[in-house]
Amino acid sequence: MNAKRKGSRVERQVKKIFEEFGYEVVRSAGSLGKADLEVKGIGSIQVKARKSFSILLMFDGAEKLVIKADRKEPYIVMPLSTYLKEISK
Repeated sequence: MNAKRKGSRVERQVKKIFEEFGYEVVRSAGSLGKADLEVKGIGSIQVKARKSFSILLMFDGAEKLVIKADRKEPYIVMPLSTYLKEISK
């Protein structure tokens, strides 16, 4: 499977997850590095798919992970389903 097809497949999967939680989603195919999805009430989403992400090894049993690069704002990483369950409470 080529990278473009793989990316499109994963974008559709993520779009479906948001829709299952009741969100309106517009997929911006061929967005040239900008957001892949626009989720009403949440904002723009960039979707990345890789065979593996070394960052996932850092979870070590935790539900969420905060990462920070030098001179950059911290980010929180968590499973999409966890995020959607938390914001729907």
